[in-house]
Amino acid sequence: MPLNPDNLAKELATLETALERMGVGLAPQMQEIISRWRADAAALRFHLQRGDDVPPVIAILGGTGVGKSTVVNRLLNASLSATSFRRTFTAGAVVIAHRDTRIPVSYLNITHTIARPIDLPVRGKPEELVVIASDIELLKDFSLMDTPDLDGDELTHHVQAQRVFKWADAVLFLVTPEKYQMTELLGFYRLAGRYGIPALFAMNKCEEEAVLADYAHQLGSGFDKAAMEISGIELIRQRIFAIPRDDSPWTPPTGQDLIGLRKALAELQQTNSDHLKGLNNRNTDLAGRLNDQVITPLNEARKEADRILAALEQMETPEPGLDVNPITHQLQRKLQQRSVLYLMGPQRVLERVRQVPALLVRLPRSIWDTVIGGKKVSIPNPVAPAVDSENKPPDFRTNLVEQFTIIQSRIDDIIRGAPLGEKWFTQQRESIAKVKINPSQAGDIVDEELGKLKTWLEQKWHATPRDTGLLMKLLKHLPGGEKLVQWAEATPYLLAIIMATQHALFHGVDLVIYGGFHLTTWLTEKLSNEVTTKVRDTNTAISERFTQLAHQQIKAASDWADHQSPTASSIKQLVNSVEAMSHK
Repeated sequence: MPLNPDNLAKELATLETALERMGVGLAPQMQEIISRWRADAAALRFHLQRGDDVPPVIAILGGTGVGKSTVVNRLLNASLSATSFRRTFTAGAVVIAHRDTRIPVSYLNITHTIARPIDLPVRGKPEELVVIASDIELLKDFSLMDTPDLDGDELTHHVQAQRVFKWADAVLFLVTPEKYQMTELLGFYRLAGRYGIPALFAMNKCEEEAVLADYAHQLGSGFDKAAMEISGIELIRQRIFAIPRDDSPWTPPTGQDLIGLRKALAELQQTNSDHLKGLNNRNTDLAGRLNDQVITPLNEARKEADRILAALEQMETPEPGLDVNPITHQLQRKLQQRSVLYLMGPQRVLERVRQVPALLVRLPRSIWDTVIGGKKVSIPNPVAPAVDSENKPPDFRTNLVEQFTIIQSRIDDIIRGAPLGEKWFTQQRESIAKVKINPSQAGDIVDEELGKLKTWLEQKWHATPRDTGLLMKLLKHLPGGEKLVQWAEATPYLLAIIMATQHALFHGVDLVIYGGFHLTTWLTEKLSNEVTTKVRDTNTAISERFTQLAHQQIKAASDWADHQSPTASSIKQLVNSVEAMSHK
């Protein structure tokens, strides 16, 4: 099917946009490959939409020190491009046109800078295109572009020169007697023929015809003559020119000198058949590179990402296994000590009633005054024994932080266990570090939940136990109960004894003791269960929050791995687009 430039240009624009979105979040190496492909696609779109009536942009390509900038100035008889004895001096592309409007603003897909007269001669800037507008008569027929070297130490120079080659309408390959055999040029020769790019060849600093003839022979034997449609050495000779040194006595043959080169540049044109054939070949190469360098690696990355995701999904979030009971044991003892009904267990009360005489004999004077005389004294509540170092509660915070760190280590092992995962992990340490949750957040869970528990414990400790409060209310309604309440406020420890010793004075108190069997059992059990329930709730809250934090970490790692490759549907769309390119 004949190539349709308009349809293909639209398809390429759609592909570029899709790949730009797709590249976000991918590994840097894949982003670079996609970026290069998009740059080549933009160059092809430029040629597809290039009008026939626009003067061509002719790029001068060559190695270091061949004098590209010097030849530009000699061709135009003006000092426009900066020269130097230093090699690799030209840092960026410089294009000289009759009017700056001849150079599209999107040309080369880089920033354009318009040179001012006071800036001349210009050296060029990396990743910028310096545009010089000149009214030189020769520039009415073409625009001339100076470029960085193809073989220097600066890799960025090579990239910029290659970009210029793909955007150029025609090329002038410049060599010297010392560098005409450089292998870096062979690939550009072949591509110039394959893409139907009109090409001229010039040897700068030439001092003898034998070297020029050898260069012509090399081109005739090493060039892709079928692609270039060049038959015979004579036609090649017509495209080779020589520029001798200023101090050289040798003069090039007529028509192969600088004057002949100017004329050839002005007449350099591309036939329509070569243009269409070159566009077709560019499209074929671009589609093949998209499949080999982008789609195939993305498919492999998608499979790898899916394997990592499956492994992460199978991770079981371990329960923290914490029990905060040790720090509540002391509370339970304190609550029991302050609980009247705990002291008033039925069996214990009966035993104390039987032991009243012995108790009274052993009571100190202050207690005797309280029991017999009703004098209120302040007896502090017993202090719970200190917890020795061997029985200290475990460090729950450190425990939980360590468990969360183990989860993160397992995630790292899963990712790095895959070949591509190891590359992603190594190349994107910063991005993987950003999705890692600070393990201290796991410790914060413990601090917060235990803080809530401790607050509750303190409130419970300073409050009157419910069973004691209920008994106080019962006593107030009994004859003489107010006196008992006063004694109880002095110390709940003596309430059982007081009640027993005052039995004859306060009839009915025995009803509270003996009739309170079922009430005592219920309240005592309720008191014990209240602490147990609170502890269990705290443990549950820590466990649930830890599990949620772990799932959050696994989800973040899964999202990171998932973004290392586009979705399967996106890759499928790329495959369909490649097929569509072949039919445009």
